[in-house]
Amino acid sequence: EEMEQIKLGIIGSGGMSTRRAKVFKSLPDTVVKVIAARNPTTGPKLANEVSAECVEDWRSLLDMDDLDAVFVGTHNEIHGPIVIESIEAGKHVLTEYPTSRTHDEGIRIASLISSEGSPVLRVSNNESISAEHAALKQQVSGLGPLYTSHFVRLTPGRGKRPEVLFNLDLSGPPALFFVYHIHTYVSLFGPADWVHCSAHYEGINEDTGYERFSTVLTVGFASGGTGHWTWAGGIAIETASQEARIVTRDATLIETDAGWDISTPTSTFPMMFGEDERSLEQLFVADVCGETEWRADAQIALDAATIGHAAEMSAREKRVVRVAEL
Repeated sequence: EEMEQIKLGIIGSGGMSTRRAKVFKSLPDTVVKVIAARNPTTGPKLANEVSAECVEDWRSLLDMDDLDAVFVGTHNEIHGPIVIESIEAGKHVLTEYPTSRTHDEGIRIASLISSEGSPVLRVSNNESISAEHAALKQQVSGLGPLYTSHFVRLTPGRGKRPEVLFNLDLSGPPALFFVYHIHTYVSLFGPADWVHCSAHYEGINEDTGYERFSTVLTVGFASGGTGHWTWAGGIAIETASQEARIVTRDATLIETDAGWDISTPTSTFPMMFGEDERSLEQLFVADVCGETEWRADAQIALDAATIGHAAEMSAREKRVVRVAEL
């Protein structure tokens, strides 16, 4: 017997919503029924492209009895309320990161998905489908305890990135809008015990947009070891650059263009991994059909966002913040 198609609503009509909507349209198990978008140009355009209805208010999707799930692809500031109200309305949710702009929203989301019969929450971190990440996780598990890790990301000035990113109200601080960098390490080493963050912004204007920033984040993992992240954006550099290192007792892992190198006292060799087997959209379909254990991935996403929330408090209050006090 053929399974009935999963009926989807897409919230947002920007680049990510457009990409996800087109993938869902191409899947045999899903049908995009409605686009909710405030933008009077991109909303109707996307709705037309995927043969869907277009509405302005995302809340109207939650009243639709024949809608099974929603994708959240709008500004970071309202991810939390949309995720919360969607789950409360019994809709399955695929959302872009971060799960929420505030820690209180994160706690509410965690409680909503804690019971067995709850709707699905899938956050769009690629680790859950990445063959590279699966190989990294397997390698790290056999290399002794974490000593330290560091991650550095430098990005150029205006015109080379989405403007909405550099906005404290809409996107949150860098430790929140770059939470996908943190997510990798939470997936490997678990949640944080404490967080310290210093943040510097230049050219902040009335709408909380800014020109340049630098952020340094240090995390003490509950399982031991530390993680360090440095982000600087809008700076004098021609092209973006990034590097990452993970130092364990038995090896140092070095991020490369092709994946990761594993360096020991005697040799350095590339980590081998296969191909990704499915897309996030396909994984979400499997989640909704009850074929996966999705809650562990949801918890990792919530724990990663918690680091972003603690980092914001730490930078504001200029002190170490213990996650337990949030």
